Amino acid sequence: MSLQIQFIKTNPTENMTLLLQTPVPRERQQEIAKKLIAYDNVYAEQAGFIEEPKDLRAAARLQMMAGEFCGNASLSLAAYLFAKEQPEEGEEKTILLEVSGAEELVVCQMKKTVEGFTGRLSMPLPVAYGFLPYSLEKENYRLFTVEFAGITHIIVPDSLWGDCAKEKAEQAAELWEKEISADAFGILLLNEQTMTLTPFVSVRGAGRVWERGCGSGTTAVGVYLAEKQRKSLSAVLHLPGGNMGISVTLQNGAMEQLTLEGNVSIVAEGVAYI
Repeated sequence: MSLQIQFIKTNPTENMTLLLQTPVPRERQQEIAKKLIAYDNVYAEQAGFIEEPKDLRAAARLQMMAGEFCGNASLSLAAYLFAKEQPEEGEEKTILLEVSGAEELVVCQMKKTVEGFTGRLSMPLPVAYGFLPYSLEKENYRLFTVEFAGITHIIVPDSLWGDCAKEKAEQAAELWEKEISADAFGILLLNEQTMTLTPFVSVRGAGRVWERGCGSGTTAVGVYLAEKQRKSLSAVLHLPGGNMGISVTLQNGAMEQLTLEGNVSIVAEGVAYI
């Protein structure tokens, strides 16, 4: 008999996300999620499991397929929980979530819009960041790297590899995966002049994808820009699926707060069979 999984499919800046409601043991979650996000199943870029929270202040827990933190999936779950209340356009609500990769509760400020929801959420601060050495095809680089709990992002100026940037990023992902301890990582092609971000994300054991929207990648770019300019800032990044906003607050030169902003719509809900 096939396994039946209740799911919600969301569209956070076209970073298509599955929220899985059927309880699945942690040790099987990545296996199940990998099957569900495949082209011949529900099809999405990523998946997370809705669980009961340990902290009673949280409305729910989101456990991502690789145990990483994901801003877009967090916004998606907050939007879904808010949608169940059938809010009127313009209505707002603050929703607290437990999320994998985040030590503190994640605060999501949601607002109902005509097309869905807009949301702002507090992102976890990075564990570490700075320039690290990498090599590819006998070329050596020093690239700004931002490490969050469960996911690491490497920022690559898109001019570095020119017209071959996507091909090089795919080659680099296969090679650099061996050097990165996190189960998920991204290679972020960034054009600072146009503020255009093209993210390539790899989840160990689940595959790699050119994401159309990436919340943690957008946040990593915010960390990079704030560190480069040595000041607090707000920026809008243009991703293939739309725009995302990031605000970075520094206090005495230290990273104090990261706030991500994006749009979410709920596109489907049903039962998947695997």
